[in-house]
Amino acid sequence: MKTINAVTQEIIAEFEQFDSVDEKYIHLFTLGDSLLPMESSFKSEANRVQGCQSKLWFRLSLEDGHFHLQADSDSTVIRAIAALLVRVVENCPPEEIQDLNMDFIDELDIWKLASERNNGLMAMLAHLKGQAADLLAEEARNG
Repeated sequence: MKTINAVTQEIIAEFEQFDSVDEKYIHLFTLGDSLLPMESSFKSEANRVQGCQSKLWFRLSLEDGHFHLQADSDSTVIRAIAALLVRVVENCPPEEIQDLNMDFIDELDIWKLASERNNGLMAMLAHLKGQAADLLAEEARNG
């Protein structure tokens, strides 16, 4: 099982292979296109990320002590960023999820706005951490 840091470093190395921002965006959009479609029943208000201008849904589940994430968006860029987060969160140990940040996005050099200043990225992060906390609390109650 890979740590969040290991997966984000793999993603950074993957993007470093490309010389131009255009090539990086093509790769990013390809990743977004490869994201499996989310069942419409999961596109609920509870799964919708609030604070993101686009429609974005995250469905986080906890199975066998590891997180699994499904995501979908009506925006090509947001869907692509969500695909990166799916990779980062998939099989993530529960103790790491609250340490998740979006700093690795800055290292991809795909835009100039720092991630901590991007409200949409911060909304994604807050939503994921909230879902994770709820799942962990539920698991502790059912224990």
